[in-house]
Amino acid sequence: MRVAGAPLTRARQLTVVACVALALALLCSAAPHAGNATTEPGKSVLVYFIINDRNVSYTIYRKTAGAQNSDQLFLEKWVVRGDVATFFVVNRGKKPHGFAFLGKKWAALKPGHRAHFSRPLLVRGRYAYRSTTDKGKAFKGVFPVY
Repeated sequence: MRVAGAPLTRARQLTVVACVALALALLCSAAPHAGNATTEPGKSVLVYFIINDRNVSYTIYRKTAGAQNSDQLFLEKWVVRGDVATFFVVNRGKKPHGFAFLGKKWAALKPGHRAHFSRPLLVRGRYAYRSTTDKGKAFKGVFPVY
């Protein structure tokens, strides 16, 4: 039992100093790293929107570094928040087709032509896409970002 005003033992002094030093180290080191470690760097994905005279569909390929620095593409079912996506719109139909997605709108692409743009996907959600020249359920859909 410690009497008020009595000095701490040497072992208790070392314990208190060690706890204070540990607390300061944790407080000082956590702040600078918190902002950097919240999201890992995005991976590169290629998304192809294929328009033909019957519908619009999309295919996703993930780009990964393979052996000897060669890029390999893997078929994916979805993209995740943080991915950097390059979107290609390809008209494989026999007539011109327009397209709208993520605030971008293309005039009618001639048969065999393509357009593209890149964008980091920073927010999860479901993003609508549609053909601007064709009507019907087959010419619109939702692109999910998980």
